[in-house]
Amino acid sequence: MKNVTKLLFMAGSGFLLSGCIASERDMSTLKLQLQELNATIVQMQSNQAELAGKMDELNSNLSASNENLAQVDAQINKLSAKLDDLSVSVRTAPAVQAEKAQTAQPAALLPSDLFAEAKSHLDKGAYEPAAMGFKLYTSKYPDSENVEQAYMYMGDAYIAAGQTKSGAVAYATLLQKFPKSKFIPSARLKYALSIVPLGKKDEAKRYLSSVVQDFPASPEAKKAEAELAKIK
Repeated sequence: MKNVTKLLFMAGSGFLLSGCIASERDMSTLKLQLQELNATIVQMQSNQAELAGKMDELNSNLSASNENLAQVDAQINKLSAKLDDLSVSVRTAPAVQAEKAQTAQPAALLPSDLFAEAKSHLDKGAYEPAAMGFKLYTSKYPDSENVEQAYMYMGDAYIAAGQTKSGAVAYATLLQKFPKSKFIPSARLKYALSIVPLGKKDEAKRYLSSVVQDFPASPEAKKAEAELAKIK
């Protein structure tokens, strides 16, 4: 009987001991789970704070974008208004110009007026305006009675202005277009003198000799002889 009681006591003690050991193991597991849960909660709170910061930044960017869009809309409206004004101006400009053309009646510039104005510039020493005036005269009125003299004066104005090549071209044009002009002796002489500085001494000699040969009694012939003696 005593042995039986002893055995029962030992069995009960073992059961209680094993129960205590199991309880301690469960508690450790539970503590680990609680720690993991706390860590997860902390991480979630951190992520939530970061997400809130990004949302604030996004809201700020959206506000700035809205302001920029408002500015762009304002600029577009201004541009549209300017385009409308320009369209109105373009539509009305021809009518205004036509009205001005009808009311304005400028006096026509006569060939004699243009020639006289260019000659006045030449006499005053305004050589470039004079040359341009005679050039305009010869281009607008190629068949006028003073066109031959205009070429002579044009060459004189260019030479006086230091534009030797242009002067030579003016004299050469007269010689080519009007071979029977009364200005041929003078034109040949002046053309020859204008091309000497350009390095065309042989051609200059031929023209000077032609003046002496073809117009021996002219004042230009004596000048041509003197110039021939100077050219080496």
